[in-house]
Amino acid sequence: MRHLNTTPDAATDYQTEKRERIIEYGQDAELKALSIAWRDKIIERKYMYNASWLGRPIIQLPTDTLALQEIIWAVKPDLIIETGVAHGGSIIFSASMLQLLGQGHVVGIDIDIRPHNRAAIEAHPMAHRISLIEGSVSAP
Repeated sequence: MRHLNTTPDAATDYQTEKRERIIEYGQDAELKALSIAWRDKIIERKYMYNASWLGRPIIQLPTDTLALQEIIWAVKPDLIIETGVAHGGSIIFSASMLQLLGQGHVVGIDIDIRPHNRAAIEAHPMAHRISLIEGSVSAP
């Protein structure tokens, strides 16, 4: 049984091992084919519509959400701009990550923010970190 590495370099060792595993995944043709087949099937079955974040539907694959969390934690941005609001789960997710960091704001832009979704987002405990803009992301 492998024991948890508690040496001072444990975090560095973990990151190195993680990077090596990810590289190996990309070089594995069988895994790549299976992943593409799985992705195509779950898109067809609308799997990404099954999750929520802090009470709001989030249209994301759970692994994508986990990857975004890693990026936000590493980068520690002051501002996250999201194009597409839908039900607001992704915006709530980003705002909650920024809340954990103790900084930052999320701007959600969508051509059509439905009134019930806007109301739910504006009433959410993370609303103080969110601004919504209804309009085209390509408009001046």
